[in-house]
Amino acid sequence: MAHSIVIIDDEPWIAIDLKENINWKDLGYKILNALYDPSMALKYICEENPDVVIVDIQMPSMDGLTLIQKAQENGCTSLFVILTAYKDFSFAQNALRLNVKDYIVKPIDPQEIIRLFSRLKPLLAVEESQEEELPPSETGKFHEILNYLDEHLDQKLTLQQISDTFFLNRNYICNLFRRELDCTFSHYLTELRIKKARAFLLHTNLTITEISARCGFSDEFYFNKVFKKSEGISPGLYRQLKKTGDS
Repeated sequence: MAHSIVIIDDEPWIAIDLKENINWKDLGYKILNALYDPSMALKYICEENPDVVIVDIQMPSMDGLTLIQKAQENGCTSLFVILTAYKDFSFAQNALRLNVKDYIVKPIDPQEIIRLFSRLKPLLAVEESQEEELPPSETGKFHEILNYLDEHLDQKLTLQQISDTFFLNRNYICNLFRRELDCTFSHYLTELRIKKARAFLLHTNLTITEISARCGFSDEFYFNKVFKKSEGISPGLYRQLKKTGDS
């Protein structure tokens, strides 16, 4: 089965160059998507979790390293490859910390791309074998993780933090969520925060700001945005309509 790739670059012609000048099929890969808006791309890769993400290091609204960090915090386990116009990396230390696997220097050299993605295939094979070796039953450990999330919902929770707390591989945790709940770590955590927020809105007199903090949202604006996307209305209106309906 071909390994999936997503390309993220605010310059469309770069993505087109990568898509059309490399015989990905012969290399054992397929281009899943090419995205030009970093915010939309972040949401997409967190939901789809492609095998490899090629991301430009310099984009106007969100740089590549920030995107990688946010994606990993939200449960994305893709291998990341950086696109850059510079050979002298001032960002090398941060890139290593984020476990970036390699880089592509612009202008793109097709032969170098072929060599790079040939080198990545053994890494992807190892990850696939780890998924196949997932033990049939880890119910107890998984419930421990779910309880931990529920009890620490007011804190900033990341996949890496859960990995460190329970001494489990990040990919292993992601596979547990897919197998047990048929969803991603990120999706489950967001749904849990929204569920808790609904309860606070209906059964307490806490302010929206207080509820936002207790449910682990970074700020009230972001809480409003996520809640409205989930419920179709703002938290304040949700509380007003529900309480009016119950009276």
